[in-house]
Amino acid sequence: MKFTLSFLLVSTLSFSLQAETDNTQNLYGVTLNSYKVDSNRTYTGTTEKNYPFPIALVKNGITNFTDICNNDFKSWRKFTPSETDCKYHNEHLVETFVVEEKRNRYLIGKRIYNRGSSNYYELVQVKESQNLKNQKTITVQFNMLTDQEVKAFTSPKFSNDSAFDKSSTTFVLTEVSPYQTHLTYNYTAETDHWLLNKEVTVPQVFASISKSINNLLQTVEAESSYQKRKLASEN
Repeated sequence: MKFTLSFLLVSTLSFSLQAETDNTQNLYGVTLNSYKVDSNRTYTGTTEKNYPFPIALVKNGITNFTDICNNDFKSWRKFTPSETDCKYHNEHLVETFVVEEKRNRYLIGKRIYNRGSSNYYELVQVKESQNLKNQKTITVQFNMLTDQEVKAFTSPKFSNDSAFDKSSTTFVLTEVSPYQTHLTYNYTAETDHWLLNKEVTVPQVFASISKSINNLLQTVEAESSYQKRKLASEN
């Protein structure tokens, strides 16, 4: 009886703590979660999508870094040509520039404006493998770097001043058929920012994450479609 009572007390306490700190919502097809441990809050966003395109084209649609920005911020660019028009709109992205490109790895810099400027570097790694069904898979992993981590690759042009302490994005592409690709998307970010940490702010952050993910996946679809048409016209 003591074990049962203790178990009930612990279960009730755990549920109460979870109810206070764990938020989950599905918004426009994106499953969102947020929880707080000590002074750090974590946000996650996950979704999946099927594309009627070959896996290589979808991968290229993810790694077309410099084709995405807000053209209204042209005059704010420092590291990319100000006269270039980005093909795809991103409301808060001033510019993305590629610092280093190797066969399966990219180092990119991003400059953001969202009620204030934000700059950071990301390491992008591309890995090919097969799943348990012997289907070809491509994983594209984005990780935000600290200033010290950037110095291992290059001399930084700016310091990381993101409101998030850590962030990572993972695309997993699965070749369902030569002309069908399944995409799963996972985003995770951690912050101790005084405002993003607050419970009252979670719904606004959820809305922003959901909108950003859906806009990004629409861009991937548009670029994959463009490349498919381009290949067809060349053949």
